[in-house]
Parts: sequence; structure tokens; C-alpha cells
Amino acid sequence: MKAVICTLTLCLLIAEFVQAQPQPAWVTTGKSPKYPQDLYWVGVGQGMGARALEEAKAKAKAEIAKQFKVTVSSKSKLVQTEKIVGNSALMTSDLSDRIETEVEKMPLIGLEIAETFESNVTGKAFALAVLNREEFTNTLKSELDAEIAKIREKISSAAALSEKGDIGSAINAYMEALALAEEVGPKVVFFNIVAKGYVLPEDVRPEFIESQVRDELSMISLKKAGGDNQKGKIGEVLPEPLTVQALSKGTPIRGVPITFKAGDEVIEKVITGEDGLARLTYAVQALGIKGNKGRVTATLDLSRLSATLRSELRNITTLNFDIQVEGIGSFACDVEVADNDITAGQNAMLAKMVVQALEKNGVTVQRNAPIVARGAFTAKEAGTVQGLNGQMVLQDITFEIFFINRNTQSVLSSVAVNVKGLGRDSEEALQKGLNALRLPPAKLSEAIGKARLVGSGTSSAPER
Repeated sequence: MKAVICTLTLCLLIAEFVQAQPQPAWVTTGKSPKYPQDLYWVGVGQGMGARALEEAKAKAKAEIAKQFKVTVSSKSKLVQTEKIVGNSALMTSDLSDRIETEVEKMPLIGLEIAETFESNVTGKAFALAVLNREEFTNTLKSELDAEIAKIREKISSAAALSEKGDIGSAINAYMEALALAEEVGPKVVFFNIVAKGYVLPEDVRPEFIESQVRDELSMISLKKAGGDNQKGKIGEVLPEPLTVQALSKGTPIRGVPITFKAGDEVIEKVITGEDGLARLTYAVQALGIKGNKGRVTATLDLSRLSATLRSELRNITTLNFDIQVEGIGSFACDVEVADNDITAGQNAMLAKMVVQALEKNGVTVQRNAPIVARGAFTAKEAGTVQGLNGQMVLQDITFEIFFINRNTQSVLSSVAVNVKGLGRDSEEALQKGLNALRLPPAKLSEAIGKARLVGSGTSSAPER
């Protein structure tokens, strides 16, 4: 009996001790003397319910992520970017947005839950997350050093290729270096927002790389090697491919990227072969047609370069192929984008995109037309990615347009596009994927051409 009484007394004492366990000061102040804020980023989270502690830990980590965002938003415009990364428009254009995007996907290496507290009185749980400033910035510095080493490796490879006379491959290597420099720029500025003292070396800045590209391009000339002044109907393939040859001092250059455009739309990018030739098998598009005259522009792919340099080099890197378009007649098509498992607003956005794309191709969008462009949208989760705010959801999105004979419901042609969306949840990932959707102009024009030809005998549907 005495043993039972002692046991009950001990349990009551333990319960009283647990109930009386003091609440840590950091729960209310958000600060801890163990983790001074000049040495640590600190975040506190609170949770309730069956998964209270897990919720508190997640919120504590998110609080530190929020601090990064606030710091970037308030300080990004105060950093002297020209001294840190140079004054190229490739670096300074939309820099604040690019930094925020970089922060969004940046893993917070070293972030840990230092302490937790669970109240038996309120049922609430609290977590204290900490991130050592010095360790984090040292890790970030090591990553920047590694990325700069990659840029230098690309530049060195480009110089070696140029020395061997492989100008096309040299330009591609410089373009790759330029892309890496663009990516590292926001990270360097971010480093100087949360710490200080990191400057992008001059030999990897876009200004230097572009000067090397300018020297290489000065040795290149383009000439038309076939396909100019042909005749054809919209949707039909021209008899002869549009052919460009890249030369350096009369010698063909392989590996040169050539972009073919109709109007303002990119049709295709083609790399020159050993003979220096880039060939485009072209199905005539309505894009860029004036009267019965069509034009396809072939240009050296300078999309990575700054607008200033592209303008400077445009005259020596652009060719025009003229096409006489035959049998131009009206082509009417209805548009249906509905019954997809998305909101009415998102369906309307897709419908507007389809209408605009069709009208750019000379199609008359008309209700009850005998041919219908029917949009079908599908999305499925493709896993998760670890980001600054925790797990990010990845959506795999497909949008297809089927050109259908209204009377027979037979499919005349189709075109599809696939994109991915990344967001904090499925809905945000879906919307970002929708925003990124772009219909491929060459494939769309081909599908329109097939529908035009196959459906040319279709009678008009009666008005409802």
C-alpha cells in the first residue's frame, strides 16, 4: 500500500514539474542568447494539433526564408551592382527579380532546429530554427568560386578552339560562358546583400566575354546557298530548303547557330554542319506575309548577347529569303477551350492564347466555322524540389490543339506543347506552368496548313 502511495505521489510531482516547466524566452521574444543575431539568422515557429511540432519546425524554417526575402527586397537596390558584377545590361536588367527568383530556389544549407518547446497547458508547440551566418556565407562563397572556375574553363576552351580555327565551336563556348556569367550575377549580388566583399572578376564579366565574341564574329560572313525566291502555298513545304552558309575568310565553319524567323516568330534554330551549311525545310507560314509576299529571316543566333551588341552586328549576321505565296484564301476556324480540369479564368486564358496564335497565322476565328481548334489541357504532379521555402511542387503540363472537322468529328491535324511549373503548392505550380505556355509557331503553322488542305472540302456549318 505504501508503495502505491509513493508511486502516485511521484507521478503527481512529475506532472507538477512538467506543468511548471518554464517557457523559453525565445518563444515570445524571437531571440536567444545562445544564438546572437549578429552570428545567426533566427526564426520561431508555432504549431497546434496532432502534428503541432512538425508544423512549428516548418514555420520556423519558413521564417528564416522570409527574412532573406525581406532583406533582398529592401537592400537589392542599395548595392553598387556595377562595381560588383559590371555594367552590362545582361547583368543589370531585371536584377531584383532575378535575385528574388534565385533566393526562392536556393537551399539553406546548415539550417537546423536548435530547440523546441511543447506546452502541456495550451497544447501548442514551438520551434527555434537557426542558421549560422558565417557557415552559410562560406558555403555560398565556395559555390560562387566553383561557378567562376567553370566560366573560366569555358573561356579558355573557346580561346583554344579559336586558335585551331574552329570559329563556330569557339563562339558556342563563349556563349555558354556568357550564360553561366548571367546565372552567377544575381548570386554574387545576393552574397553582398547578406555579407560583403565578393566581386565578380573582370575576366568573367559579360563585357569581357562579349568583346571576345565580337572579335570572333568579325571573322564570320553569311551567304545564301539556296532556297531564295521560291513559290509556295501556306502550309505546303517549299521544293528547296532555305540554306545558309557560314564562312570565315572563305572557309566553311561548322557549329554556327542560325535562327530562322518568319515575322517576329522563331521557326527553328539550326547548327551549321562540316560544310558550313544550315538548311531549313520550310512549310510556308502566314507569319510575316504582306500581300502575297513572304519573308524568312536567317540570322546568327545572338540571343545571349546584349541588345547593344546585337544591334551592332545585325547587318553582318542577317539574310532574307523572299517567298511568293500562292493561292492565298480565307481560312475560318472556331476555337473551343473548355471542359478542362482548371478554372474558368484559366480556360479563358488558354482560349485567348489560341485565338491570338491563329490570327497571327492568317486564320479567321469565326463561331460555328466548319473546322474547330479544340484545346485539351492535362497536368500531373511530377515530384517535388527542395527550395528556400521548403518543398516545391513540380507540375508536368501538356496542352494540345486538335483541328477537327465539326461534322465528322475527325481529327485533321494537331500540335502539342509541354512545359513544367514549379510552385509552393499544386495550384501555384499549375499557374506558373500556364503562364509559361507558348505554342511552337512552326508546328502550329504546319498543323494549320494540314487542316486547311484536308478540310478544304468541308461545308460551312449552319449558324445557331
